[in-house]
Formats: sequence, C-alpha cells, structure tokens
Amino acid sequence: MEKNFRQLIGKVLKIPIDELGDDVACDALGQWSSLQHVQLVAGAEDIYGIRFSPREIRSFRTIAGLRAILSSKGIVT
Repeated sequence: MEKNFRQLIGKVLKIPIDELGDDVACDALGQWSSLQHVQLVAGAEDIYGIRFSPREIRSFRTIAGLRAILSSKGIVT
C-alpha cells in the first residue's frame, strides 16, 4: 500500500518519489494547487475504494494529513 500511496503523491504533485516526506505541505509547493488536491482525493478514493467527506477533503494540507485520514479509515499507508 505504501508504494501505491507514494506513487499517487509523486504522480499528482510531480515530485520524485525519493523526495517525498510526510512534511510536504500544499503551502510549500507551487504545484499543489486546488486541482492537484482534488486529484489526490480522487486518486486515493480509487486506489483504496473509499470516499472522503467534504470535511476530510478540506482538512488535510500535508501528506501526513492525508495519511492520517486514510489511517482513520483503517488504511495503512
């Protein structure tokens, strides 16, 4: 699962997988736009077969935040 998670983040944000860390935040990246945020949500929903609530979608601003939401849904990344 970790591999799928990292591949999704890298693909959407156009960051090499080896440069990804949980501290990567949308405010620090010019490429983490609202469109990429939606792509991350849609990609995670497809990969893991889940749905995010509107509150969850708005709440995460870092990779760690997305990981925490997935963890709360019983998904280990």
